[in-house]
Amino acid sequence: MNRIYCYIIIFICLSLYGCCNKTNNNYLTTEAYSWKDNQIIQGDYIATAISDTCIVSNYNSNIDTTTNVIWKLKNDISMYPQYSAPTTLEVALYNMSLDEMVNAIEADSTLRTGVEWAGVWTRDVSYSIILSMAHMQTSVSINSLLQKINSRLRIIQDTGTGGAWPCSSDRVIWIIAAWEIYLETGNIDWLEMIYPAIQNSLDDDRRVIFDSESNLYRGETSFIDWREQSYPKWMQPVDIYNSKAHNTNVVYAHALEIASKIADILGEKNYATKYLQWHKDLTENIHKALFNDKLFYHNIYLYGRNSNYSEERFESLGEALGILWDITPTNLHRKISENIPMTDFGVPVFYPYIDSMFSYHNNAIWPFVASYTALAYAKANNEKGVLYSIGSIYRSAALFCTNKENFEASSGDDKHTAINSSNMLWSLSGNI
Repeated sequence: MNRIYCYIIIFICLSLYGCCNKTNNNYLTTEAYSWKDNQIIQGDYIATAISDTCIVSNYNSNIDTTTNVIWKLKNDISMYPQYSAPTTLEVALYNMSLDEMVNAIEADSTLRTGVEWAGVWTRDVSYSIILSMAHMQTSVSINSLLQKINSRLRIIQDTGTGGAWPCSSDRVIWIIAAWEIYLETGNIDWLEMIYPAIQNSLDDDRRVIFDSESNLYRGETSFIDWREQSYPKWMQPVDIYNSKAHNTNVVYAHALEIASKIADILGEKNYATKYLQWHKDLTENIHKALFNDKLFYHNIYLYGRNSNYSEERFESLGEALGILWDITPTNLHRKISENIPMTDFGVPVFYPYIDSMFSYHNNAIWPFVASYTALAYAKANNEKGVLYSIGSIYRSAALFCTNKENFEASSGDDKHTAINSSNMLWSLSGNI
Protein backbone atom coordinates (compact mmCIF):
# COMPACT_ATOMS: atom_id res chain seq x y z
CA MET A 1 0.00 0.00 0.00
CA ASN A 2 2.86 2.39 0.76
CA ARG A 3 4.06 2.09 -2.83
CA ILE A 4 0.55 2.86 -4.14
CA TYR A 5 0.31 5.95 -1.92
CA CYS A 6 3.77 7.01 -3.12
CA TYR A 7 2.72 6.87 -6.77
CA ILE A 8 -0.53 8.72 -6.02
CA ILE A 9 1.43 11.51 -4.33
CA ILE A 10 3.88 11.66 -7.25
CA PHE A 11 0.99 11.82 -9.74
CA ILE A 12 -0.59 14.68 -7.80
CA CYS A 13 2.77 16.50 -7.58
CA LEU A 14 3.35 16.09 -11.32
CA SER A 15 -0.15 17.38 -12.06
CA LEU A 16 0.35 20.41 -9.83
CA TYR A 17 3.82 20.93 -11.29
CA GLY A 18 2.36 20.93 -14.80
CA CYS A 19 -0.34 23.44 -13.84
CA CYS A 20 1.94 25.84 -12.00
CA ASN A 21 5.04 25.56 -14.21
CA LYS A 22 4.12 25.95 -17.85
CA THR A 23 7.15 25.23 -20.03
CA ASN A 24 8.31 28.31 -21.88
CA ASN A 25 11.82 27.42 -23.02
CA ASN A 26 12.12 24.77 -25.70
CA TYR A 27 15.84 24.02 -25.71
CA LEU A 28 15.81 21.17 -28.23
CA THR A 29 13.29 19.41 -30.43
CA THR A 30 13.86 16.46 -32.76
CA GLU A 31 11.30 14.33 -34.56
CA ALA A 32 11.33 11.98 -31.55
CA TYR A 33 11.56 14.08 -28.37
CA SER A 34 11.91 17.56 -26.93
CA TRP A 35 13.65 19.16 -23.97
CA LYS A 36 11.46 21.87 -22.50
CA ASP A 37 12.59 23.57 -19.31
CA ASN A 38 12.65 20.81 -16.66
CA GLN A 39 11.12 18.09 -18.78
CA ILE A 40 12.06 15.59 -21.44
CA ILE A 41 8.99 14.77 -23.53
CA GLN A 42 8.90 11.79 -25.89
CA GLY A 43 5.37 11.16 -27.08
CA ASP A 44 3.37 10.06 -24.06
CA TYR A 45 6.52 9.62 -21.99
CA ILE A 46 7.59 12.48 -19.76
CA ALA A 47 10.53 12.82 -17.39
CA THR A 48 10.37 15.74 -14.96
CA ALA A 49 12.94 17.12 -12.56
CA ILE A 50 10.82 17.73 -9.47
CA SER A 51 13.82 19.18 -7.64
CA ASP A 52 17.61 19.14 -7.71
CA THR A 53 17.49 15.73 -6.06
CA CYS A 54 14.49 14.01 -7.68
CA ILE A 55 13.53 13.00 -11.20
CA VAL A 56 10.27 11.24 -12.03
CA SER A 57 9.64 9.44 -15.31
CA ASN A 58 6.72 7.41 -16.62
CA TYR A 59 8.93 5.65 -19.18
CA ASN A 60 8.39 1.89 -19.32
CA SER A 61 10.99 -0.31 -20.97
CA ASN A 62 9.05 -3.55 -20.37
CA ILE A 63 12.10 -5.79 -20.06
CA ASP A 64 14.69 -3.91 -18.04
CA THR A 65 13.71 -4.33 -14.42
CA THR A 66 16.69 -2.35 -13.14
CA THR A 67 15.39 0.95 -14.47
CA ASN A 68 13.42 2.90 -11.87
CA VAL A 69 10.77 5.46 -12.69
CA ILE A 70 12.04 7.64 -9.85
CA TRP A 71 15.50 8.81 -8.99
CA LYS A 72 16.02 10.28 -5.53
CA LEU A 73 19.38 11.30 -4.15
CA LYS A 74 20.75 8.55 -1.91
CA ASN A 75 24.37 9.49 -1.21
CA ASP A 76 26.00 12.53 0.34
CA ILE A 77 27.43 14.51 -2.60
CA SER A 78 28.11 17.76 -0.71
CA MET A 79 31.90 17.31 -0.89
CA TYR A 80 31.90 17.33 -4.71
CA PRO A 81 31.77 20.36 -7.02
CA GLN A 82 28.24 21.73 -7.14
CA TYR A 83 26.57 22.72 -10.39
CA SER A 84 24.09 25.49 -11.09
CA ALA A 85 22.20 25.91 -14.36
CA PRO A 86 19.17 27.67 -15.84
CA THR A 87 16.99 24.56 -15.41
CA THR A 88 16.39 22.19 -12.52
CA LEU A 89 16.67 19.29 -14.98
CA GLU A 90 20.32 20.02 -15.71
CA VAL A 91 21.21 20.24 -12.03
CA ALA A 92 19.24 17.10 -11.17
CA LEU A 93 20.94 15.08 -13.93
CA TYR A 94 24.34 16.25 -12.72
CA ASN A 95 23.44 15.31 -9.14
CA MET A 96 22.10 11.94 -10.30
CA SER A 97 25.43 11.29 -11.99
CA LEU A 98 27.32 12.21 -8.82
CA ASP A 99 25.00 9.92 -6.86
CA GLU A 100 25.74 7.05 -9.24
CA MET A 101 29.46 7.89 -9.16
CA VAL A 102 29.45 7.25 -5.42
CA ASN A 103 27.60 3.98 -6.06
CA ALA A 104 30.41 3.00 -8.44
CA ILE A 105 33.16 3.15 -5.82
CA GLU A 106 33.97 -0.41 -4.78
CA ALA A 107 35.06 -1.53 -1.31
CA ASP A 108 38.68 -1.66 -2.53
CA SER A 109 38.49 1.99 -3.67
CA THR A 110 38.36 1.24 -7.38
CA LEU A 111 35.71 2.20 -9.92
CA ARG A 112 33.09 -0.41 -10.77
CA THR A 113 32.21 -0.49 -14.45
CA GLY A 114 28.42 -0.75 -14.04
CA VAL A 115 25.64 -2.44 -12.10
CA GLU A 116 25.98 -5.48 -14.38
CA TRP A 117 29.75 -5.17 -14.84
CA ALA A 118 31.93 -5.78 -11.80
CA GLY A 119 35.55 -4.76 -11.50
CA VAL A 120 37.84 -2.44 -13.43
CA TRP A 121 38.04 -2.55 -17.22
CA THR A 122 41.01 -0.82 -18.87
CA ARG A 123 39.14 1.02 -21.62
CA ASP A 124 36.01 1.80 -19.59
CA VAL A 125 37.85 3.31 -16.66
CA SER A 126 40.33 5.13 -18.91
CA TYR A 127 37.67 6.82 -21.04
CA SER A 128 35.85 7.69 -17.80
CA ILE A 129 38.96 9.18 -16.19
CA ILE A 130 39.56 11.34 -19.26
CA LEU A 131 35.97 12.58 -19.20
CA SER A 132 35.73 13.53 -15.52
CA MET A 133 36.94 10.95 -13.00
CA ALA A 134 40.52 12.27 -12.89
CA HIS A 135 39.11 15.36 -11.21
CA MET A 136 36.09 13.92 -9.41
CA GLN A 137 37.72 10.75 -8.04
CA THR A 138 41.47 11.23 -8.28
CA SER A 139 42.70 8.68 -5.74
CA VAL A 140 40.11 6.08 -6.75
CA SER A 141 41.11 6.61 -10.40
CA ILE A 142 44.76 6.04 -9.49
CA ASN A 143 43.88 2.79 -7.72
CA SER A 144 41.85 1.68 -10.73
CA LEU A 145 44.64 2.38 -13.20
CA LEU A 146 47.24 0.58 -11.09
CA GLN A 147 45.00 -2.48 -11.04
CA LYS A 148 45.39 -2.68 -14.82
CA ILE A 149 49.17 -3.15 -14.74
CA ASN A 150 50.33 -6.77 -14.61
CA SER A 151 53.32 -8.28 -12.82
CA ARG A 152 55.45 -7.87 -15.96
CA LEU A 153 54.78 -4.13 -15.94
CA ARG A 154 52.54 -4.16 -19.00
CA ILE A 155 49.15 -2.50 -19.46
CA ILE A 156 46.42 -5.15 -19.39
CA GLN A 157 44.29 -5.36 -22.52
CA ASP A 158 40.55 -5.82 -22.08
CA THR A 159 38.83 -8.83 -23.59
CA GLY A 160 37.88 -8.68 -27.24
CA THR A 161 38.26 -10.67 -30.43
CA GLY A 162 40.72 -13.51 -29.97
CA GLY A 163 40.51 -13.13 -26.20
CA ALA A 164 42.56 -9.97 -25.79
CA TRP A 165 45.91 -8.60 -27.00
CA PRO A 166 47.08 -8.44 -29.73
CA CYS A 167 43.78 -8.83 -31.65
CA SER A 168 42.37 -6.13 -29.41
CA SER A 169 44.97 -3.42 -29.07
CA ASP A 170 43.44 -0.26 -27.59
CA ARG A 171 45.04 -0.70 -24.14
CA VAL A 172 47.12 2.45 -24.67
CA ILE A 173 44.04 4.55 -23.81
CA TRP A 174 45.36 3.83 -20.30
CA ILE A 175 48.34 6.12 -21.03
CA ILE A 176 46.04 9.03 -21.87
CA ALA A 177 44.04 8.47 -18.68
CA ALA A 178 47.23 8.28 -16.61
CA TRP A 179 48.33 11.61 -18.10
CA GLU A 180 45.03 13.14 -16.96
CA ILE A 181 45.97 12.13 -13.41
CA TYR A 182 49.25 14.00 -13.80
CA LEU A 183 47.46 17.07 -15.18
CA GLU A 184 45.22 16.95 -12.11
CA THR A 185 47.95 16.40 -9.51
CA GLY A 186 51.24 17.57 -11.03
CA ASN A 187 52.86 14.61 -9.29
CA ILE A 188 56.20 13.67 -10.89
CA ASP A 189 56.39 10.55 -8.71
CA TRP A 190 53.26 9.31 -10.49
CA LEU A 191 54.98 9.66 -13.87
CA GLU A 192 58.05 7.83 -12.59
CA MET A 193 55.85 5.02 -11.29
CA ILE A 194 53.92 4.49 -14.52
CA TYR A 195 56.67 5.15 -17.08
CA PRO A 196 58.14 1.60 -17.11
CA ALA A 197 54.72 0.11 -17.93
CA ILE A 198 54.19 2.72 -20.66
CA GLN A 199 57.60 2.06 -22.17
CA ASN A 200 57.24 -1.73 -22.05
CA SER A 201 53.76 -1.68 -23.56
CA LEU A 202 54.65 0.70 -26.37
CA ASP A 203 57.79 -1.26 -27.24
CA ASP A 204 55.89 -4.58 -27.25
CA ASP A 205 53.21 -3.10 -29.48
CA ARG A 206 55.78 -1.74 -31.89
CA ARG A 207 57.17 -5.23 -32.36
CA VAL A 208 53.87 -7.13 -32.48
CA ILE A 209 51.05 -4.97 -33.83
CA PHE A 210 52.71 -2.23 -35.86
CA ASP A 211 52.42 -2.82 -39.60
CA SER A 212 55.43 -1.34 -41.39
CA GLU A 213 53.74 -1.52 -44.80
CA SER A 214 50.76 0.69 -43.96
CA ASN A 215 52.58 2.43 -41.08
CA LEU A 216 49.49 1.86 -38.93
CA TYR A 217 48.77 -0.20 -35.84
CA ARG A 218 46.80 -3.40 -36.25
CA GLY A 219 43.85 -4.48 -34.17
CA GLU A 220 40.18 -4.19 -33.42
CA THR A 221 38.18 -0.98 -33.22
CA SER A 222 38.40 0.53 -29.75
CA PHE A 223 35.44 -0.48 -27.55
CA ILE A 224 33.54 -1.94 -30.56
CA ASP A 225 34.74 -5.35 -29.43
CA TRP A 226 32.08 -7.75 -30.72
CA ARG A 227 33.45 -8.61 -34.13
CA GLU A 228 30.09 -9.69 -35.63
CA GLN A 229 28.73 -6.23 -34.85
CA SER A 230 31.03 -4.34 -37.22
CA TYR A 231 33.18 -6.77 -39.24
CA PRO A 232 32.25 -9.14 -42.13
CA LYS A 233 31.14 -12.58 -40.96
CA TRP A 234 33.95 -14.38 -42.80
CA MET A 235 36.64 -12.66 -40.76
CA GLN A 236 38.50 -14.73 -38.17
CA PRO A 237 40.48 -13.35 -35.20
CA VAL A 238 43.63 -13.26 -37.32
CA ASP A 239 41.79 -11.06 -39.84
CA ILE A 240 40.72 -8.69 -37.06
CA TYR A 241 44.33 -8.60 -35.88
CA ASN A 242 45.49 -7.64 -39.36
CA SER A 243 42.88 -4.89 -39.79
CA LYS A 244 43.73 -1.26 -38.99
CA ALA A 245 41.02 0.65 -37.15
CA HIS A 246 40.71 4.41 -37.33
CA ASN A 247 39.78 4.98 -33.69
CA THR A 248 42.44 2.63 -32.29
CA ASN A 249 45.10 4.40 -34.35
CA VAL A 250 43.83 7.81 -33.19
CA VAL A 251 44.14 6.62 -29.59
CA TYR A 252 47.61 5.32 -30.36
CA ALA A 253 48.75 8.56 -31.98
CA HIS A 254 47.73 10.60 -28.94
CA ALA A 255 49.20 8.05 -26.53
CA LEU A 256 52.55 8.35 -28.32
CA GLU A 257 52.42 12.14 -28.05
CA ILE A 258 51.78 11.86 -24.32
CA ALA A 259 54.50 9.24 -23.89
CA SER A 260 56.91 11.68 -25.51
CA LYS A 261 55.90 14.39 -23.03
CA ILE A 262 56.33 12.04 -20.07
CA ALA A 263 59.73 10.86 -21.31
CA ASP A 264 60.82 14.48 -21.75
CA ILE A 265 59.73 15.42 -18.22
CA LEU A 266 61.66 12.43 -16.83
CA GLY A 267 64.79 13.31 -18.79
CA GLU A 268 64.49 10.37 -21.21
CA LYS A 269 65.36 12.53 -24.22
CA ASN A 270 66.02 9.71 -26.69
CA TYR A 271 62.66 8.10 -25.99
CA ALA A 272 60.95 11.50 -26.06
CA THR A 273 62.31 12.11 -29.55
CA LYS A 274 61.47 8.60 -30.73
CA TYR A 275 57.89 8.63 -29.46
CA LEU A 276 57.28 12.10 -30.88
CA GLN A 277 58.46 11.00 -34.31
CA TRP A 278 56.26 7.90 -34.15
CA HIS A 279 53.35 10.19 -33.22
CA LYS A 280 53.97 12.53 -36.15
CA ASP A 281 54.36 9.70 -38.65
CA LEU A 282 51.23 7.92 -37.42
CA THR A 283 49.16 11.10 -37.45
CA GLU A 284 50.09 11.70 -41.07
CA ASN A 285 49.45 8.08 -42.07
CA ILE A 286 46.02 7.90 -40.38
CA HIS A 287 44.72 10.73 -42.51
CA LYS A 288 46.42 9.54 -45.68
CA ALA A 289 45.19 5.95 -45.38
CA LEU A 290 41.71 6.42 -43.93
CA PHE A 291 40.27 9.80 -44.91
CA ASN A 292 37.36 9.56 -47.35
CA ASP A 293 37.35 12.79 -49.35
CA LYS A 294 34.01 11.94 -50.97
CA LEU A 295 32.07 11.38 -47.75
CA PHE A 296 34.28 13.77 -45.78
CA TYR A 297 35.05 11.56 -42.81
CA HIS A 298 37.52 8.78 -42.00
CA ASN A 299 36.62 5.21 -42.91
CA ILE A 300 36.15 2.98 -39.88
CA TYR A 301 38.95 0.50 -40.74
CA LEU A 302 41.12 -1.14 -43.40
CA TYR A 303 40.79 -4.90 -43.87
CA GLY A 304 41.45 -7.80 -46.26
CA ARG A 305 43.78 -10.77 -46.37
CA ASN A 306 45.62 -9.71 -49.51
CA SER A 307 44.82 -6.00 -49.80
CA ASN A 308 43.84 -3.07 -47.60
CA TYR A 309 40.19 -2.42 -48.40
CA SER A 310 38.48 0.56 -46.79
CA GLU A 311 35.22 -0.04 -44.95
CA GLU A 312 33.29 3.13 -45.73
CA ARG A 313 31.37 3.49 -42.49
CA PHE A 314 31.40 6.54 -40.26
CA GLU A 315 32.52 5.78 -36.67
CA SER A 316 31.80 8.47 -34.13
CA LEU A 317 34.27 7.92 -31.27
CA GLY A 318 37.36 7.93 -33.48
CA GLU A 319 36.14 10.98 -35.39
CA ALA A 320 35.47 12.86 -32.13
CA LEU A 321 38.84 11.93 -30.61
CA GLY A 322 40.64 12.86 -33.82
CA ILE A 323 39.19 16.37 -33.56
CA LEU A 324 39.75 16.71 -29.80
CA TRP A 325 43.39 15.61 -29.95
CA ASP A 326 44.26 17.30 -33.28
CA ILE A 327 45.06 14.00 -34.95
CA THR A 328 42.67 15.20 -37.66
CA PRO A 329 43.93 18.32 -39.48
CA THR A 330 42.49 21.45 -37.87
CA ASN A 331 41.14 22.85 -41.12
CA LEU A 332 38.83 19.81 -41.42
CA HIS A 333 37.26 19.95 -37.94
CA ARG A 334 34.25 22.06 -38.81
CA LYS A 335 33.49 20.27 -42.08
CA ILE A 336 33.72 16.81 -40.51
CA SER A 337 31.51 17.91 -37.60
CA GLU A 338 28.87 18.95 -40.13
CA ASN A 339 29.01 15.51 -41.76
CA ILE A 340 28.50 13.49 -38.57
CA PRO A 341 25.35 11.35 -39.09
CA MET A 342 22.49 12.27 -36.76
CA THR A 343 19.50 10.20 -35.74
CA ASP A 344 16.53 11.53 -33.79
CA PHE A 345 18.08 10.15 -30.61
CA GLY A 346 21.75 11.05 -31.08
CA VAL A 347 24.96 10.18 -32.90
CA PRO A 348 25.20 6.44 -33.63
CA VAL A 349 28.32 4.41 -32.79
CA PHE A 350 28.77 3.81 -36.51
CA TYR A 351 26.75 4.37 -39.66
CA PRO A 352 25.36 2.89 -41.89
CA TYR A 353 24.12 0.07 -39.66
CA ILE A 354 24.23 -3.62 -40.56
CA ASP A 355 20.59 -4.47 -41.26
CA SER A 356 20.73 -8.13 -40.26
CA MET A 357 22.56 -7.49 -36.98
CA PHE A 358 21.01 -6.98 -33.54
CA SER A 359 21.63 -3.81 -31.52
CA TYR A 360 24.64 -3.41 -29.28
CA HIS A 361 27.27 -1.38 -31.09
CA ASN A 362 25.27 -1.74 -34.29
CA ASN A 363 22.16 0.50 -34.50
CA ALA A 364 23.16 1.94 -31.14
CA ILE A 365 23.91 5.13 -29.27
CA TRP A 366 26.28 5.11 -26.31
CA PRO A 367 26.09 8.16 -24.02
CA PHE A 368 29.83 8.15 -23.29
CA VAL A 369 30.48 8.44 -27.02
CA ALA A 370 27.92 11.25 -27.20
CA SER A 371 29.95 13.04 -24.52
CA TYR A 372 33.06 12.93 -26.67
CA THR A 373 31.12 14.06 -29.74
CA ALA A 374 29.72 16.98 -27.70
CA LEU A 375 33.27 18.05 -26.85
CA ALA A 376 34.37 17.62 -30.46
CA TYR A 377 31.42 19.67 -31.71
CA ALA A 378 32.40 22.39 -29.24
CA LYS A 379 35.99 22.43 -30.47
CA ALA A 380 34.73 22.65 -34.05
CA ASN A 381 32.47 25.60 -33.08
CA ASN A 382 29.37 23.65 -34.05
CA GLU A 383 26.81 24.89 -31.51
CA LYS A 384 23.93 22.90 -32.99
CA GLY A 385 25.92 19.70 -32.63
CA VAL A 386 26.83 20.46 -29.01
CA LEU A 387 23.19 20.94 -28.04
CA TYR A 388 22.16 17.88 -30.03
CA SER A 389 24.69 15.67 -28.18
CA ILE A 390 23.80 17.07 -24.76
CA GLY A 391 20.14 16.48 -25.53
CA SER A 392 20.88 12.87 -26.43
CA ILE A 393 22.62 12.33 -23.08
CA TYR A 394 19.92 14.12 -21.08
CA ARG A 395 17.02 12.35 -22.81
CA SER A 396 18.15 8.84 -21.94
CA ALA A 397 19.37 9.72 -18.43
CA ALA A 398 16.11 11.49 -17.55
CA LEU A 399 13.69 8.96 -19.04
CA PHE A 400 15.55 5.93 -17.64
CA CYS A 401 16.37 7.73 -14.35
CA THR A 402 19.88 6.33 -14.58
CA ASN A 403 22.95 6.55 -16.81
CA LYS A 404 22.48 3.58 -19.16
CA GLU A 405 25.30 2.05 -21.17
CA ASN A 406 23.57 2.12 -24.55
CA PHE A 407 20.25 2.27 -26.34
CA GLU A 408 18.85 1.56 -29.76
CA ALA A 409 19.45 4.33 -32.30
CA SER A 410 16.24 3.61 -34.16
CA SER A 411 13.89 3.63 -31.14
CA GLY A 412 15.75 5.33 -28.29
CA ASP A 413 14.91 2.32 -26.11
CA ASP A 414 17.13 -0.15 -24.29
CA LYS A 415 14.95 -3.25 -24.45
CA HIS A 416 16.34 -4.64 -27.72
CA THR A 417 20.03 -4.11 -26.95
CA ALA A 418 21.98 -7.33 -26.40
CA ILE A 419 23.52 -6.29 -23.07
CA ASN A 420 22.97 -3.19 -21.00
CA SER A 421 23.57 -1.81 -17.55
CA SER A 422 22.40 1.00 -15.31
CA ASN A 423 24.78 3.18 -13.29
CA MET A 424 27.31 2.81 -16.10
CA LEU A 425 30.66 4.37 -15.27
CA TRP A 426 31.58 5.94 -18.59
CA SER A 427 28.03 7.16 -19.16
CA LEU A 428 27.84 8.92 -15.80
CA SER A 429 31.37 10.26 -16.28
CA GLY A 430 30.34 11.78 -19.59
CA ASN A 431 27.18 13.25 -18.08
CA ILE A 432 29.26 14.92 -15.36
